[in-house]
Amino acid sequence: MVDGLIRIRCSSNMVHNKTIRIISLSLLVIWMAVIFVMSAQPAGDSSKMSGELVSKVIDVIYSDFESFSTEKQVTVTYNVTFIVRKVAHFFEFFVLGLFSAMAAFTFKRGSTWFKAFASALFGVVYAVVDEVHQIFVPGRACRIFDMCIDSIGCICAVVTVAIIIVVIKRKSGELNA
Repeated sequence: MVDGLIRIRCSSNMVHNKTIRIISLSLLVIWMAVIFVMSAQPAGDSSKMSGELVSKVIDVIYSDFESFSTEKQVTVTYNVTFIVRKVAHFFEFFVLGLFSAMAAFTFKRGSTWFKAFASALFGVVYAVVDEVHQIFVPGRACRIFDMCIDSIGCICAVVTVAIIIVVIKRKSGELNA
């Protein structure tokens, strides 16, 4: 009787883990497609999309923006655009790192840090592929600085997930201090 319950429980956990793995991998692939589509936008379309957000950010930060000289408006717009675009790079790869780590941690084999390393490496490689892909998009370019921001976003997410996993394992007694 007890043996049967253990088998049912283990079987139930395996099904649950497979479901989480499928969901995590699906989210990862979908997010990779989102990044690909955004990177495939010609420069004009990409600038228009970020320009709308930049206008809203400027409205929030500078209520008197219209009273600025033309030169100051151009400078402020340029600086805010730069920051918004780089934060977007960080964020999109932070999400990729979350999904990559979630998928990696559904596998039983490998240590926590190996899974974290593999997830981070995956994100860094995808950052490189994403930037190289932009060489072939009209008006876009491959930028090392963007690769670095993308990679940092992914690594931050992976490290965050790994630390959470370690804390949970320590609290549950699965991992010794």
